[in-house]
Amino acid sequence: MVRNMNSKGNILLVDDSEALLKLISSFLEAENYTLFTHGNGEKALEFLENNTPDLILLDRTMPGMQGIEVCKHIKQNKKLHNIPIIFLTATSDVKSIVEGFQAGAVDYITKPFQKEELIARVHSHIELYQITQILNEQTKVLTENEKSLKQINATKDKFFSIIAHDLKNPLNNILQLSNLLKENYSSASHSESNLDEIIAHLTATAENTTELLANLLDWAQFQVGHIKYSPQKLLFTSINKQCFDLLSSTAYAKGITLESSIHDSIHVFADENMTLTLLRNLISNAIKFTPKKGTVKVSAIRKDKIIKICVSDTGVGIAEERLDTIFLVTKSKSTYGTDGEHGTGLGLILCKEFVNRHQGDIWVESELGKGSQFYFTLPSA
Repeated sequence: MVRNMNSKGNILLVDDSEALLKLISSFLEAENYTLFTHGNGEKALEFLENNTPDLILLDRTMPGMQGIEVCKHIKQNKKLHNIPIIFLTATSDVKSIVEGFQAGAVDYITKPFQKEELIARVHSHIELYQITQILNEQTKVLTENEKSLKQINATKDKFFSIIAHDLKNPLNNILQLSNLLKENYSSASHSESNLDEIIAHLTATAENTTELLANLLDWAQFQVGHIKYSPQKLLFTSINKQCFDLLSSTAYAKGITLESSIHDSIHVFADENMTLTLLRNLISNAIKFTPKKGTVKVSAIRKDKIIKICVSDTGVGIAEERLDTIFLVTKSKSTYGTDGEHGTGLGLILCKEFVNRHQGDIWVESELGKGSQFYFTLPSA
């Protein structure tokens, strides 16, 4: 309901007496209130379907729907239940007055009434209601700010946790393995097999650290709005092939088969870099948590205007109590793959934020020992 800038408030007046409607309207309009009048309860409820006044003056006794019933209907409506209702009643019977308060009224005015009394009570209840509305809005804003601050703090804590622990450790490992490689290379006393093992560990650590740095950089840039969102029509088989090409050596080292079940007609309307990062992280995770000789499969189906993508694996699975928290920055934690590969959980957080940017959904279905299926949706082109 739009309020006139000069109006003190909008009032709905419901009474079956045309003379009383005109009289009360003249009193309150002279005080700069905006009046809307109806002669019965049914019409008043129809009016309230699309309007929210600051106050309702309601006749207690009317033909058809009584004022008490109208009041109860209003109080059962979540959108309207806070609007103050003042009963206009011809009786001062205590039982009737109590019944009105129990139905949800905030006050009553006995007919015949004094003009000054009517204006004073209307003014008090409208002012109280408007102040309450302002306080509620401010409380809502404060609550939203509090949630935002908590999320910012959680993001900051996660960032520093990765810097302090998850990034420091692999860099230390690279340094130690490099020193071991230097010693083995210059010493004939060590076997060639030891040297091969050190090189393999060094390579794996470097790959994991590179992946972590890429995710960390993407995540940090996304948080400050530096990643530009540029959706376009993309052939999803092409996106999938790029990810498979990038991760094929990692899969080969564990004897893991990469499979694809995506029709050439599947196109998404998405940001290319975000989609590549999203799919790469999910495939990389699937390889990480799948034992040797397992399978990782990517599939996609069109449903209306949405493309539903699934990255499934024959891996170790995820405990049920973790399924609802693995995408949360406040809950995710470091885990290790089947070959001891280190993970920070940052990749899944990044996946969720990229999917959200596309107005999509991401979820997981999993069972311990039976593998996982990560699903996400993107707009169809």
